[in-house]
Amino acid sequence: MASQHFTNTLKEEVICPICMDILQDPVTIDCGHNFCLRCITQSGDTSNDFLNCPLCNKLVRRDTFRPNWLLVNLVEKIQAMDPSEMQPGREELKCQRHGEKFHYFCEYDGMFLCVVCRESKDHKLHKISLIEEAALSYQGQLQSQVEVLQEKEKVIVQLKEQGEQKINVFMAQVELEKQRIITEFKQLRQVLKEEESFLLSRVLWLGQEEEKGKKFYIASAEAQLNSFRKLIDSVKAMQRLPPSQLLRDVKVVLCRSEGFRYLSPSPVPLALEKKLSEAQSRHDSLTESLKRFKDNFQADMKRDKNRFFKGMKENYRKSWSSFHSLMEKHTLKTSKISEPESPSPEDGTTKPASPNLHPSTLSEDSFAVKATPPASLRPQPQPRPRSMASFPEFSPNQASSENPSSPGAEWTEGLKVALTPVTLDAASAHPNLVISQDRKTVTLDFIPQDSSAEPEDPARFFPFCCVLGSPGVSSGCQAWEAELRGPEGGACLVGVASGLVPRRGFLVVEPLTGFWALRIAGSECQALTESGTRENLPVRPRKVGVHVDHECGEVVFYDATTSNYIYTFHTSFPGQIFPFFRLLFPGTQIILSP
Repeated sequence: MASQHFTNTLKEEVICPICMDILQDPVTIDCGHNFCLRCITQSGDTSNDFLNCPLCNKLVRRDTFRPNWLLVNLVEKIQAMDPSEMQPGREELKCQRHGEKFHYFCEYDGMFLCVVCRESKDHKLHKISLIEEAALSYQGQLQSQVEVLQEKEKVIVQLKEQGEQKINVFMAQVELEKQRIITEFKQLRQVLKEEESFLLSRVLWLGQEEEKGKKFYIASAEAQLNSFRKLIDSVKAMQRLPPSQLLRDVKVVLCRSEGFRYLSPSPVPLALEKKLSEAQSRHDSLTESLKRFKDNFQADMKRDKNRFFKGMKENYRKSWSSFHSLMEKHTLKTSKISEPESPSPEDGTTKPASPNLHPSTLSEDSFAVKATPPASLRPQPQPRPRSMASFPEFSPNQASSENPSSPGAEWTEGLKVALTPVTLDAASAHPNLVISQDRKTVTLDFIPQDSSAEPEDPARFFPFCCVLGSPGVSSGCQAWEAELRGPEGGACLVGVASGLVPRRGFLVVEPLTGFWALRIAGSECQALTESGTRENLPVRPRKVGVHVDHECGEVVFYDATTSNYIYTFHTSFPGQIFPFFRLLFPGTQIILSP
């Protein structure tokens, strides 16, 4: 039977330095060290053809791994050993040299000693203790090591969570950038479409007006030509009369013949010629501008592609190529299926319009970084069980047909909202904002804004007097209300903001930058929509209710006093969002409830 010491020694020889387990499919690399095939294959940057040996840090090639058949056989023999052979011996430990039992342990040599060995000159000066005492001492050391390893485990878990958070922030930024690209190019296409429509309309209108003038011109010319032909016939008839009759009426006929004048109407009115010239000039100017833009854009696009591919690893290039090809095929297929028909200016028939090969035609669940399921498949938030007294009823009036953002009857019917207690986040507040002790009220101080020094804390808004609310919304539904007070009823922005919005510098408050808010000042209430535009709303609430549905991507505003519906933003939130307030005039005060 093999000894325990020999068995452990054998096992140490077949341990992988990476996974610290018995070698599986052992291979030898160029520097001579041995590892599990799977462990060494996944070591380092897998996209690189080279890697550094985990033991000696020598640079070796990945395609030179060699199976170590000797280790394969050794591992098989060790694993085939009788398990009892790998257990500590049941017989008493005895000194093979003196035949005495082991009672002592030499700390210096790490050996068991009998009474005779203990007194020998080889161990006379070494630290020797009873086996039980030595084991107890090492038990304490092992416990200390366990505690150290557990602390390291906590650090590793924390690093893992931080890495996951960084990945989530990156993915949210990717989603936000995707939405910005789609929106900007959609607006650009809309502008070009409007210009094309106007140019075509003005040219077709000129053709229509000239068609009317053509009928008048032809009718006038035909009438004069008929009169002229009758005059010719009368002159010819005069020639055939007897002399007495000819002389009697000849002067009248000659006078009519000499006095005939062809009144030629203008074929094309000068005003229409001028308008056509203006349209041609506008078209030429636009064509030249678009040509310059196209040339500059293509050159810049080429430079941008070079920057994008510069230094890109081969596995990223392959992934990009396959994704881009799939995206183009899907876009082409989608555009062919949904080709609109446009009227032909020549004959009034319809023909397929040019396919739109833009990424915005892709469905959200096909290629989007953050897949958004269709509304019918989205999980609906379940209401929490509460007493009816804790559910203030919200029954918005029927929305005006002129407001495209109005919620449908399906959304409004029987809706009850559980208001969430919201407080102000003092850590994000501008220095001029005064927050009450219960963090329910914020007031813009009368101190001039330029008298406040820029705060050192980067979490504070500056120079705009803004503050966020808490808690944030990352899933489900949440609702709260804010009462406005101050001179002329106060002036502020009320809504929600993404947790990724900047805190310093000039803020552009619009959905593309992560803000969904109303501007309430004086007698006006406006929705801050895309491109810095403001949509005037027919109400001016004194107390505003905000309802957020994170899954559906909706921010609904209503008058908390009358329960009348105000406005809805439809979007896709890039992660967690927070209540947002910006106070515009000194003396303005906002009170949160509940």
